[in-house]
Formats: sequence, structure tokens, C-alpha cells
Amino acid sequence: MSDSLSLSRRQFLARAPFAIAAGALSPTVVASPTPTGPPDFCVFLADHWSYTGIGWQMGLKTCAQSITDCLSMADYHPSVKTGINLDALAYKLVAKSNPEVIDRLKRYLKAGKVEIIGGTFGQPMGAMVSGESNIRQLVVGQKTIQESLGVLVSTFLEEEEFTHPQLPQLLKGAGYKFASTAQCDTWGNAGNPVMDLNVFEWCGTDGTSILATPNNGLRFHPPVVTHDVEWLWSAEGRGKVKELQRLGMPLAIKWVEFGWGPNELEGRTANKFYATKFRQLSEEFKVRYTTLTEYLEEYGGQAKERVSWRMDDFHKLEPWGVGGDQLRREGRETEAALLAAERFDAVAGLLGLYGGREAELEEAWKHMLIAQSHDVSLCEDLADLGDGAAKEFISTTGSAEEDRSVTTWGTLGSRHTRVAKKMATKVLDGALAAVSAAVDTAQASQGEMAIVVFNPCDSARDAIASTGKLQFKEGAGSGIVVRDAQGQRVVFQPLALERNSSGDVVAADVAFQARQLPAFGYATYYVERAMSGASSQETSLKTSESGFRVENEFVSLELDNTTGAIAKLMDLRQDRNLIDGKRCAFPTFTGRPNRGHPGAQGVPEEFDSRRSKAEIGWVERGPLRATVKAVHTWPQIRFEHWVTLHAGLPFVESRVRVHADIPPLPGEGKINGWQFPLEIEEGYWLSFAPSFLPTALIRDFPFGIEPCSKDAVDARTFLDLAGPDGGLLVGHGGTQYFKRTRDNTFSNLVLREWNSHFMPNHYGWPRAAEYRYRLIPHARDFTNADRLRSVQAYDQSPICVIETLHGGALAKQRSFAHVDAKDVLISSFRSVGNGAYELRIIEQEGVATSGELRLDLPVKKAAPCDLLGRTSGEHRSHEKGRLKVSLSPWQVKTFRLER
Repeated sequence: MSDSLSLSRRQFLARAPFAIAAGALSPTVVASPTPTGPPDFCVFLADHWSYTGIGWQMGLKTCAQSITDCLSMADYHPSVKTGINLDALAYKLVAKSNPEVIDRLKRYLKAGKVEIIGGTFGQPMGAMVSGESNIRQLVVGQKTIQESLGVLVSTFLEEEEFTHPQLPQLLKGAGYKFASTAQCDTWGNAGNPVMDLNVFEWCGTDGTSILATPNNGLRFHPPVVTHDVEWLWSAEGRGKVKELQRLGMPLAIKWVEFGWGPNELEGRTANKFYATKFRQLSEEFKVRYTTLTEYLEEYGGQAKERVSWRMDDFHKLEPWGVGGDQLRREGRETEAALLAAERFDAVAGLLGLYGGREAELEEAWKHMLIAQSHDVSLCEDLADLGDGAAKEFISTTGSAEEDRSVTTWGTLGSRHTRVAKKMATKVLDGALAAVSAAVDTAQASQGEMAIVVFNPCDSARDAIASTGKLQFKEGAGSGIVVRDAQGQRVVFQPLALERNSSGDVVAADVAFQARQLPAFGYATYYVERAMSGASSQETSLKTSESGFRVENEFVSLELDNTTGAIAKLMDLRQDRNLIDGKRCAFPTFTGRPNRGHPGAQGVPEEFDSRRSKAEIGWVERGPLRATVKAVHTWPQIRFEHWVTLHAGLPFVESRVRVHADIPPLPGEGKINGWQFPLEIEEGYWLSFAPSFLPTALIRDFPFGIEPCSKDAVDARTFLDLAGPDGGLLVGHGGTQYFKRTRDNTFSNLVLREWNSHFMPNHYGWPRAAEYRYRLIPHARDFTNADRLRSVQAYDQSPICVIETLHGGALAKQRSFAHVDAKDVLISSFRSVGNGAYELRIIEQEGVATSGELRLDLPVKKAAPCDLLGRTSGEHRSHEKGRLKVSLSPWQVKTFRLER
């Protein structure tokens, strides 16, 4: 192994010069000699760089440098063809800063000397984000590249992780012709199956297939991850080539990261790239240098195998726990705001009330997509911010105090997330205000003020709604009453009350029970003041006089009197306890601190809340919700936990806050001086033990759900412990890595520190982090759609808009859109401009299905379209707002709607 294999990317940053030359190499242009006879194999050079993350630190000039080096390789004898893999935003920015570079790139693209590969807007780790975010990354990336370079990307290959079973249909829908799974295992592990093939048909979960090159023995990523191309002329390398020649024409792919500095093609940067190695390669073999698209167009016919993978077939390791997974949590909340804003903006537009904010929402999405970058996920150091645009973004989007906290790629990404959420919330508030103002709240009113409660979810549901601050006009009344539109009293709980000197309520914040909120729609409630006796209420929520026990009609909880964790969770509908508190109550905090850290004085060898006494107390005791708070305080760690149960809802909510002034141990030894092993051992964890033996661990991935046979589980939004008689679904806010141990205990990784792996005595972790869970007991007939609707309800709380009593054209209750097939969900609904709208639905049970899409909106025509909005059939008129739809198993289907 060469010394260079021990270099970390941090050390790259330390060694790489920041002054980027306009042209790293100016070789004489020499035409490649044409080999006599067919080539021994083909070679493709793939270059990865990004503006987001590394470009923030080293400057946009590094992106121009990266492109220039790729073009120089095309001019270099033997004229190596390169696939350029930058985030799509980089091309747009370089077009402004270095137009001559983009002009040259366009010429080389037209001549077939280089190609663009990948094409996502923000280069995310694709399995970590939602299916809808997958689509936006692909579509916004394709459109940005087309605007900047005049081409659509034809072949999908990202260096960083972006593979899962649903990807083939998303790629085809986004205009890609080909793909490759020859990604790199860098920060974590892309984990794509290794296959001794040259070409194959990659078949997605829904049956869509795309021609692809595999991850085989001819993928190179020196100097850190693998050996270099000189391995090809070793005995082992020649043997591998011969093995693949028996199947047709092999393709060797070498990854490189151009952008580290000048004279890069001569090996003068930490990248250790030597262009001369390709000249040596051409002397050893008859080599044809191709683009990836060129290779698949010419040799794709050798594909004989049609391969379909389950999520379990991938062996991934993402940067789980880095940054306390706070970016994943913030991202989930922001995406929920974006999707709700799009839905109600489209509604308001179709009703002629507001709408037309698609440009603002697209810009908000771009901030969100930037924050999903693989570099942002790493929370790397940002001490030397070198990009002027990034500096300007920070200074114009936060206060001076807030700006001081932007010290990592992760915190800058978090700023983009918060900007996206702020923009989405502004559009959402405007749309909801426009719709609620059109609701007739005066006719048959039931109170002083109306509360229009909006449900962004695509199914009807019971929920708890919170009004925010209600400001009453002058008048008497020391109590409050909430009623529905029919005048029936509704269970409520004051969260805050303000009274005048006479004891009358003048302002309040109220939570109340909203029953069967219409699917993707709204219902109207009323509130008024009343005499004090009118506020007494009886509900199903009961709390104990001693100890900490609480129950409603669905579940019963018993908290441990010492630790405050849930020791017993009874599903009253099935008379089953689901948590074994004697072994491990929910949640139990564990983890080994890094005692080598300078602040480790007095810390124990291990934290374990089972051996700790907490401060426990009631926060609220009904009538609508009951909450208990427990606090554990140790040297350098404070662990806070809230447990909440609501009247009338069949789940338990848990909120955790960790204040960590000491990081956990950095963990497992590195492979090749760089990569981590697949199983994570060290970190801070929240654990629990079920009281039953799960027969299946069911988890989700982008647009898919399947059981997981592994003990280390990547669960994007939930982990469902399914048993023969029912189970327990654990919904989480973004902490995606779970482990099962031999004693049937489950642990969720909440915080991990790895910076000190790469730079001794340099630590990176969040000092304060917050986590949310929802524990949902269920029967054995719980379906995939039930699981996803539970997650959707978890992500999308009802939204209240307070209205005076006034007339309006809209009824007091309305559902704007839903699909009557239970296994079909609405993924998105939005305006796309010029009076057109886009609605996307997904099938999630793995069965062919049909039903009706019911729209209570002035839509007259609908046509299926691809993800780029290109219609694939004639517009059909639909009758009375009903459009018949049919979907194959796991299909994602998009429609273009017109008024």
C-alpha cells in the first residue's frame, strides 16, 4: 500500500493550494492513435467535484479548475474522455464567473470529447432523502444543466451514494437513458453489489429497466480508496480483464477529483493524479477511450442479465449520527413545509384566490436540495471559507450572532434549510390565508371566532390542532368553549391564558381535538368565551395519583419511577404489552464518552440511564394531553426526555434533548486509512427492548418499503417491529440508523463524532441536539400504506388559521383531492406555471391497483407525463372531478392538469 492511501480528505484540504490556475496543463493537442483491431477494453475517466461543501471552502474557482482539467485530458495524448460529475448548481455559477470555461465545455460536449454524468442539483446521498427529494434533485439538476450547457444528462453516475431499488424508474422519468452503479465508497459506503459483468439491465422495483454498467473489479479510485490503473498490467489485473473479455467488451472506470490545485495533471497536488499513466496504459493494451454514454450505446447489446435488487442487497454505510442527525431532522420538517406550501398554493391558484408562487417555491426547493449535499451531511470544518458567494449568503440571511455559529459545512447547510423553510412558510401562510378568507364562517356560526383547520395529508384523520394566540374582543367570560361546525363541543386544553383585572379571558392559546379532518382539505371550528363552569370536560385521558401512569382508550403507559423511561406500553385494543422495561425501557441513553477529550474530567467510562436517577415530574395532566418530563444530569451530559399521550389518539409521542459537552468515542478503526467498517459501534444511542420477538423488521427507503434481514438497519422514516399478532411502529424525525443486538434490544444512533479520526484533537459534534419519536402499536393487518400515512401524519401537523365571522364562497368543510385506492398516496401537487399543475401519486403495497383520483377543484383536463413534465398521452377530460387511474406495483405516476 502506498503512503498516499493514508491521507484523509482533511489532510487533502490542508495540503491543497488554494490559488487555482486557469489552466493546469497546456499540452500539445495530439490525436489518439487508432488501435489496429478491436480494443482489449474501454476506459472512462470520471471526475467528481462540487461547489456545495468543498467549493464553499476552497472557492468557486476550484469548480472552474475541475472542468478545465477534464477538458485538458481530452487534449492530452492519448485523448482521454472524461465524465464531469459536479453538482448542477456549479455549472450555472461557473457560467457567470468563468464564461470562457463554459464556452469551451460546450464545444467539447458537442464534439463528444467529454460528457456530463450524474446531474443532480446538490449531489445528495440518495438513499438518505425522500423519494420526492430524489425526483427534485434529478429534475432541477437536469433543467439547470440544460439551461447552463444546452444538454440533458444521458447517463446517471454519481460518485457519492445514490442508489436504491426505485431509482431506475426515477431516472427514466427524468430523461436519463443509461446508468452505472460504479460509485465510490468514500465517506461511507455506497454499497452497490459487485458483479462480474460488463453491462446489465438494472430492473427497478416497479419493473422499469435501464441499461447500466456495474460495480466490478475495474473500478478505480486512487489514491485513498483503491489502487490505480497500473494494477491493470499486473498479473491479477490482466486476469480480471481476460475474465470480463469472455463476456464482451470490458470497461474500466477511474474516478478522480480535479480541483485541488494547479499542475494537477502532473501529480503536483495531494490528489496524486498522473496523466502519464494513461499513456502507459495505452502502451500496455489496445485501449479505446470512451464516454460512458458512448460505451453503452455501442456495447450495451452485450447485456444478457436483468438484475433486480432489494434494499437489503446494498451494503450501505451513510454518515449516520454525524451532526447528531440534526440536518436530517431539519430536512424532514422543511420538506413537509415545502410540500404543504405547494399543495395549498396550487389550490389557491385553481380557486383564483392566490397562487402563482411556483418560482418562489422552486427557489426554496433549491436551498433545500443544496442542504442535502453529501458534503453538508458530513459537518466538516469550515474555518477557511473561501467562496465570496457563500460569504454573502451567510451575511444576508442571519444576524451577526447567528453567523458566528456557521463554522461547518453542516451549519451552512442548516442555514440553507432554514431559508428554504422560511420561504415555504411565507407561501403557505399566504395560500392558507387566501383560502380561509373565502370560507363562509358567518352562516350558522358557533362562536366568536372561526378556526379553519387545514390538513395537508392525503387521507382523513383525527388530530390535535393548536390555535396559536387568540386575541378576543372586549366582553365577559372567564372560560372557553370550542365547537365544531355543527355546534358540538370539542375537547380542548388551554396552553396559555391571559386575563384582565376582572378575570375575563382576553387572549389564549388552545389545543383541541379535531375529528376526521378531510383528506387534503379543511374543516371549520369555533371558539368563544363562556362562564367558568362551561369549561369542565371529561375525556378518555387518565393519569395516576401516584407514580407516573397515563392511559387513553387505545394505550396505557407506565413510566419507571427512577429513570422516567417507558417501562410498559400496553396496546389496549389487543391487550398486549409491547415494551420490556425490565430489560431496557424506552428510551435508555447509552454510550461511551471520549475520555481523551480535553473536557473529559470526571466523566464515567460509559453513560447508561438505567443506572441513573432522574428528576421526574408532570408537565401537564389533561384533559387533552398529559406529559411527563425526566432529566438525567451527568458530568458533561444532560439528557432530557418528554413522554406525551393525547386523548383519542392511538400513539405515544417522545421528545429527547441531549446537551453533550463531551463527544462519544470516535469509533471503529479505518479501512485503508480512510473508510469505516459497515457496522457502527461507538456513539450515543437511545435503546429499548420490545416484549415480543419481531418476526420482521420493516423499514422504508425512497418510494419503497421492505423487511430488512440485517441487524444494522437503515430506516429512512420508520422502523416497524412486526410480530405474529401485531407490532410496534417507531417513527423518528431523522435518526435513520438502528441496530439490533442478540438479546433483542434495539438501539437508535443519535450522535456520532468522527472528525478526530482524520485530524487528531479536532472534534466535531453538536452540543445540543433534539430528537422526536412516535410509538404506534398496531394489529397484524397493518399495511404499507398505513405505515406511510402514519409518517405523513407525523410530519404534517394540522394548521390553524383564525378568522372573523364573514361570508364567503367556500363551504365550511372541503376535501380538495384524494385517491380512493387505499394503497395509493399523493406524493406532491403543485403549480408548474402557465396555468398548468402537476400531481404525483405512488403505489406502495406492491400490487397492481386502480381507483379514482377525486378532485374538488376546477380541473378540466389531465394527461400522464414524465418527471420533466413532458406529456406521454393525450389530455383526458374527467367527469365531475373524477379521474380513473391505474398503477402497477410500486409505480410512481405523474399527471399534468389544466383548468
